[in-house]
Amino acid sequence: MKKIFIPAIIALSIATVSCRKERTCECKTTSTEVVSGFGAQTTTDVSQSKVTTEKQRKRPFMYSEHCFSDSYSYTDDGGGGPTAWSSVTTVESECEVK
Repeated sequence: MKKIFIPAIIALSIATVSCRKERTCECKTTSTEVVSGFGAQTTTDVSQSKVTTEKQRKRPFMYSEHCFSDSYSYTDDGGGGPTAWSSVTTVESECEVK
């Protein structure tokens, strides 16, 4: 019994410790705004972020740091007559846990 119990405890402790390690969340966010009508233009903005935490498990780290890829868009408009304009902004975030 002791011959099986001690190696099992050692293996379990190694597996538990190895799950907790330094985690890094790297995100790249691209925002593109397309304005049509009066003052028509296209604007693109790219930003990057990086967060590192020690001794974390992967899934709890992803949720605590909100390390998920995401994409959304929204519209806006204004003016009237010859100065009417509308815009569509698209935001895409690509995140990865390393």
